[in-house]
Amino acid sequence: AVSPDLTASKRGTVSAIAESPRNPDVVWAGTDDGNLWVTRDGGLKWDNVLDKLRSAGLPGPRWVASIGPSRAAEGRCYLCLDAHRSDDDRPYLYVTEDFGQSWKPIVANLPSFGSTRVLREDYTNPNVLYCGTEFGIWVSLNRGVSWANLNNNLPTVAVHEVAQPTTASEIDVATHG
Repeated sequence: AVSPDLTASKRGTVSAIAESPRNPDVVWAGTDDGNLWVTRDGGLKWDNVLDKLRSAGLPGPRWVASIGPSRAAEGRCYLCLDAHRSDDDRPYLYVTEDFGQSWKPIVANLPSFGSTRVLREDYTNPNVLYCGTEFGIWVSLNRGVSWANLNNNLPTVAVHEVAQPTTASEIDVATHG
């Protein structure tokens, strides 16, 4: 075992887990019942940072859809929450610069409807972020200060994952529809 039970309830499950690309001892884990944990010592001690998210405006526990530790800064991590299971279709995107001790919402001008499904940092340019939502894909060139629709020829469809090959200047999106 590398952790205690990280869920908030007996029916909860870990829904997202991510290791820092800068430090293998930094691991993040989120659950479908709203907990968000980080360890900085390879799993010896885990800190639940959910209360820190609530201080940043999160209205209550939400499904952790994706966790994205930054390649550019060790304490930076991006978080995407999917709230549609809580009858809440607003987007929830956050960033921390200090291992989850404080969080900043980065939804900016995203539409106020449509659950957020995934948030990823570009491999080569840490200022570029990709966000998959219930209704397509969005890009930010300034780390979430503003967003632009990237659908191009993509139909209106839920985007659940964004992947970027390290050998090509492209992104792949996984859709549901």
